[in-house]
Amino acid sequence: MADMTGGQTNATRAPASLIIAYCDDSYKGSPNTDPLLLAASIRRFGGSFWTVPIWLMCRDTGRVQAQVLERAAALHVDLHAYTAAPDLSDFPFTEKALAAAEAERLAEGKAQELLWFDRDSLVLNDISPLRLSIGKKVSFRPVNVQNIGEDAGAGQEDDHNGFWRRARELASLGSRDIGTTTSYIDRKVLRFYIAAGLVGARPQLGIFREWERLVRLFAEDGCMRQYCWEHALYRIFLHQAALSLAVAGKTRAEERQELSALAMYPLNFWEDDPNASRPAALDDLMSLRYDTVLDDENWRRFPMSTPLRDWLQDNIR
Repeated sequence: MADMTGGQTNATRAPASLIIAYCDDSYKGSPNTDPLLLAASIRRFGGSFWTVPIWLMCRDTGRVQAQVLERAAALHVDLHAYTAAPDLSDFPFTEKALAAAEAERLAEGKAQELLWFDRDSLVLNDISPLRLSIGKKVSFRPVNVQNIGEDAGAGQEDDHNGFWRRARELASLGSRDIGTTTSYIDRKVLRFYIAAGLVGARPQLGIFREWERLVRLFAEDGCMRQYCWEHALYRIFLHQAALSLAVAGKTRAEERQELSALAMYPLNFWEDDPNASRPAALDDLMSLRYDTVLDDENWRRFPMSTPLRDWLQDNIR
């Protein structure tokens, strides 16, 4: 039974080595799918970790529909509340930072690792490869395409530099070498810039709480707001810049674990993927992000096994 003061009863559960969390927020109402679809996929396909504790972070637990509560109970998913921030409403996807930060507060002392997913994710195979290795403090996937990412070899005249210089200044990183990543689809070498769709972290490090702090700081800063209003991409991806710098400020390059391309695979880039290692079928993936691909019947075009096709048909809505 869900506890409407903020979560379900956990008193009888032993401390977990891993907790998975994600939030109910879907920007502008998309994806149009069951908010418990990710949890259902973990329970069905998660392999040795199929019983892992799962938290759904909800903007308002008191407004959760009865059928969602029933399905959450059946899937052994705990509902926890996070507080939305109306002053951040101009910046898409920033509520993810608030929800992740609250999940991290709740997980500290209860789990060795918190694995944060975006809502529009599906797990399709054993998730044990997503666990942090010994000596690693954070796991991540690089961004798929550059967008606002800063070219690792860019000079001072580069358009992105003003935004990123100010962002690093607000994050107190200065000129520190933060490392690099290579975007998956367009293969650009960027100053450390990661996706917000799949991140694992040690809760005690406070990486997600730093993400929330930087999102708020960036959104309040006049210089950052000017960039965001002059160039829509900065507004859309401000949350991702904040996460990247939160990780960069809390870890060294050798403490970061880049996850396989078979994790958080971008389904909306399937036809445009130039990589030789592109999977042959959805069944080959550990997890994927579907964006709006499941909003209509177009998802049937992807190669997959009949059992997976049948499961999606039965569970999408």
